[in-house]
Amino acid sequence: MQSLKAHQRALLWAAGFSVAAWFVPILWWIQLPLEYLNAHTHELCHALVAVATGGQVHHINVFADGSGLTPVAGGMLIPVASAGYVGATLVGLLVMAASRTEMGAKTALRLLAVVLASSLVLWVRGDAVGVLSGVAWVVALLVAANLLKGPSLLFAAQLVAIQQCLTSLQNLLVLQRLTLATQRQSDATILYQATGIHATVWAIGWTVLSLWLVTATVRWAWGQRVSRPA
Repeated sequence: MQSLKAHQRALLWAAGFSVAAWFVPILWWIQLPLEYLNAHTHELCHALVAVATGGQVHHINVFADGSGLTPVAGGMLIPVASAGYVGATLVGLLVMAASRTEMGAKTALRLLAVVLASSLVLWVRGDAVGVLSGVAWVVALLVAANLLKGPSLLFAAQLVAIQQCLTSLQNLLVLQRLTLATQRQSDATILYQATGIHATVWAIGWTVLSLWLVTATVRWAWGQRVSRPA
């Protein structure tokens, strides 16, 4: 990997702050908007995979505490239940991979905004905080894509990307603790009930896969020269 650029060093500091927020409750409130973005992408991935495998989506709810719910009917259970955590991580990785160049970063942010806007129209219902947070992120992504340039644009796009990945990993770690300590309903417990494979196995498997994907994508994205668009 080449020497880190200024925006990449800043991104690592931001990532470190995010990890610190896992252990310092007051910092979690600063991170809450990113929790909302992750909740929207998490639930949207459930919905998209449900539709892709022949199911129907009733609605998407994103709640004030950053959690979400997507009731579906039909579809293939294992891909649908797995799509939330792994899918949200993949969204972050795709944005990271696209953000090697300014043009790629602009395209990734605009596309993410369009996808979120479409989900708001099609499925997001109920909780006002969930709806408003989705609208706010659509606006923020479009503003960043249209107004920022150079290292600032790359930093913004890669910050969104890495925070998607980190928030998914944090939620997976929380899921593992909940799975071990409680019988709370989750994606992992749904698969446990359906397959007989313990929920902890699903949670650990998703975590390992996400960690590997994050490491491989960041090394690939940062291992190449970032160029300006023609």
